[in-house]
Amino acid sequence: MSPEFSLIDKYFNLYKTKAFRGIGDDAALIKKDSNHLWAVSTDMLNEKTHFLPNTDPFNLGWKALAVNISDIYAMGGAPRFALLAIALPKIKENWMKEFSNGLFSCAKKYRVELIGGDTSKGPLSISICIIGEVLKKNVLLRSNAKKDDDIWVTGELGTAALGLAKLQNKLQLPQSLSNKAIGALEKPMLHSSIIQSMTRLSHSAIDISDGLISDLTHILEASKVGANITLKNIPMNPWIKKNKLFDIGLSGGDDYQLLFTAPKKNRDKITLVSKRPSVKLARIGSIKKDKGLNITDHKGGLYKPKQRGYEHFETK
Repeated sequence: MSPEFSLIDKYFNLYKTKAFRGIGDDAALIKKDSNHLWAVSTDMLNEKTHFLPNTDPFNLGWKALAVNISDIYAMGGAPRFALLAIALPKIKENWMKEFSNGLFSCAKKYRVELIGGDTSKGPLSISICIIGEVLKKNVLLRSNAKKDDDIWVTGELGTAALGLAKLQNKLQLPQSLSNKAIGALEKPMLHSSIIQSMTRLSHSAIDISDGLISDLTHILEASKVGANITLKNIPMNPWIKKNKLFDIGLSGGDDYQLLFTAPKKNRDKITLVSKRPSVKLARIGSIKKDKGLNITDHKGGLYKPKQRGYEHFETK
């Protein structure tokens, strides 16, 4: 269990709740009516911990909202409303204008309304509370993965971690890849077009913010199962695979892609979803009864990730 989750369990996950679902998923769930639930989540971004100083304010405004919207999608929901709390060391009009433009551009794209919040003076810190809506019958929980489920992921993993490594001068990248990687880090694009379909076809989901291994492990622990995944099937940038830097795709954070587990009987339907324009879905493995995560390498043996070398902001 990660230090973050150990802290939550030790100090905060202490009492039963009247909510439909409390601590332990990407969002808490509260009953709205007989058929719907409110999904509520919050994420905080702190300068030097979650983003580098001098990050483009437009991108920062976008990302601050996007990382919260991703939590709602991981529950099978649709984002509706957001509240913003921001602490600023001082007010810079041009910075505020660009930050606001990025925030509202993201809100417009993913159909979210900003309905309130708070401002304060202090080190730069941004916290958003997101409220979404989900059909009770389609809600996705980390604890609902089933034996023999297929494991699917969206997008490309490790690209954001490449961007961070580049900005921290840990890697030299081709210019085109450098631009793409920094863009993936600072302005994550979410897979809104497939949520409705995948929600109906899946058992469980999580957003990949801490890295594939860490976040898949959250599902395995909550569902009390294990998994087999195949390294060659994990979608990574060709540059990562060419240079055999597989741990970046396995453990690099800030992807904000989605991981789903779904029954085999829905494989053909999900494959059809993956063929839609601009949609990237890859089947990377399956859920097994026995606990533990096994990664098969390109030669059919077991791959053991090395110690993380390209850690994302939250692990600093």
